[in-house]
Amino acid sequence: MNLKIRRGVIAALVITTFVLSACAAATPTEDPAIKITQIAATIQAEFTQNAALTPSATATSEPTATPTLAPPTPTVEVTETTPTATVRVDPQGSVADKAVYSADVTIPDGTIVKPGSTVVKTWAIKNIGETTWKTAYRLSYLDGLKDAKEALYVHLPNEVKPALTVNVTVVFTAPSEPGTYYSYWRLVNGDGQLFGENMSMKIVVGNP
Repeated sequence: MNLKIRRGVIAALVITTFVLSACAAATPTEDPAIKITQIAATIQAEFTQNAALTPSATATSEPTATPTLAPPTPTVEVTETTPTATVRVDPQGSVADKAVYSADVTIPDGTIVKPGSTVVKTWAIKNIGETTWKTAYRLSYLDGLKDAKEALYVHLPNEVKPALTVNVTVVFTAPSEPGTYYSYWRLVNGDGQLFGENMSMKIVVGNP
């Protein structure tokens, strides 16, 4: 009970006691002590009732912290690559005719020639297939320095049976400018199909 309220109750009880004492002479039939007890009980009941009617403080709940969601982890796509098989090209070609370079009969690679001079190049070519090369077969130009007449092919001089070798000659004119020059050729069968190894020439134009 509040201190001020207690003091008020005590003061009221004292005053009431004096009043009752004054009245006791006129009305001696009622016991003052009993009256004081009744008044005190009434006051106490009122205090109890008021306390019950006074709303109690409501506890305020602390706000619950909302968890912060971490940003999603980016998904890294892993692409599996399948190694590609290396396709090897048969240097002989896909036909039954087969040929290989045998030797440089003339003008070995790196031969130094004079500018504008005539260069007679001869290759020895061997038949390693199972077919006979006819005279319709030819050595055809691929790239580089052309022959003196700028012809694109030279026919075989004779038929060539399997396991035999044939000499094929191409005539060139050396360029007038000094430098290193190349020429590439390859056999072609009667059906116009390339086959066999490439034949090449390398000359150096200068002063021998």
